[in-house]
Amino acid sequence: MPIYRYTALSKSGALITGEEAAPSLQDLSRGLADKGLLIRDIRQKRAGFGLRRQRIKAEEFLLFNQEFVALIRAGLTIPEALRLAADRPDSPALGRILQHVDDQVRGGALLSEACLQHPEVFDGLYVSAIKTGEKTGTLATVLTKYQAYLKRRAALQKTISHAMTYPVFLLLVLGVVLGVLFAFVMPRFVAMYTDFGAELPLPTQVLIALVNNLPFYLPVIILLGVLGWFGTQAWIKTEAGSLAIDQIKGHLPVLGEIYQAIAIAQLARMLSTLLSGGTPLVEAMHITRDALANRAKAGFLGQAGTLVMEGQSLAGAMRSTHLMPGTALKMVEVGEASGSLDTMLEEIAQFYEEILTNKLARMTALIEPLLMLIMGVMIGGTIIVMYLPIFQIADIVK
Repeated sequence: MPIYRYTALSKSGALITGEEAAPSLQDLSRGLADKGLLIRDIRQKRAGFGLRRQRIKAEEFLLFNQEFVALIRAGLTIPEALRLAADRPDSPALGRILQHVDDQVRGGALLSEACLQHPEVFDGLYVSAIKTGEKTGTLATVLTKYQAYLKRRAALQKTISHAMTYPVFLLLVLGVVLGVLFAFVMPRFVAMYTDFGAELPLPTQVLIALVNNLPFYLPVIILLGVLGWFGTQAWIKTEAGSLAIDQIKGHLPVLGEIYQAIAIAQLARMLSTLLSGGTPLVEAMHITRDALANRAKAGFLGQAGTLVMEGQSLAGAMRSTHLMPGTALKMVEVGEASGSLDTMLEEIAQFYEEILTNKLARMTALIEPLLMLIMGVMIGGTIIVMYLPIFQIADIVK
């Protein structure tokens, strides 16, 4: 999430400046207004040269959190645990950020306040877990539950990446083989057929025209592809762009079901983790809304949170906003009725993670032979078209 620097006036007229992470400028404006602040200026903060925002691997953060929890359980104070955990020779970027957090904590800031300034490392769920632990004195317990959430999220991401590895490899092989054919093999055939002087079959003429014009249209295609890629990425980073992309993904014929299963599993897992740590339901829904990768689902969750504040049950609010399918809603109703909503949400997450694993396995089993067929048709077809004039020469000789 981007970080915004704001200036506002409190109810007493005092000038307040601060920084806060939010999905968008509008969300931050609403949040500050709810706190009774009169906004004077909000600007998105850019990454500076001193402490650059670097992407931290999930495995690195998982290991840090495990060490940090173990140190807290051993009886060390938070500054002592941070100082020891910040010594990370294998992850210097994370070590610098932890050192910065340690300096702020030693300066009198709460751990949650220090972590909030680094949303590229500590997401909303983590900060909320720390806040709950600070209030209840059970920091190690809530962070242990967050650790379990991290492990399940990492396992889900690994399942998705493994399912996509082989199809991507086949596409890369297809691109390399076709590139070699067009760049090195076919020019030799073009030179030979040019000296031949006879009329060539139409497919061969089309292929020769492609090879001859390759130096002209290939740079244009590459340039348009690069511009299209960067333009699309810039659009996706906007609130409207990410929302539109998520809506399109959800309506795709086969992949749509997979995207929906991922979103529901993430939503249920985040809510379960927050509720089991002691976070109130409405606050947990707001935090989950901000952290969800699927912005379409995040919008529906925000609407459901408003309905819950108005007095509706969670299941009723989710049904009104079409946030979850009927099977999941029945499980939410049972959880609310039995007072075990966090446990039931975890069951929903596990259920849809299993569905996702099965769908990915079936999709991979179908995609692999399909890609092999496409590779065979494209490569074999290209070779046949290249040799068509030679077949005709053999017929003439006979």
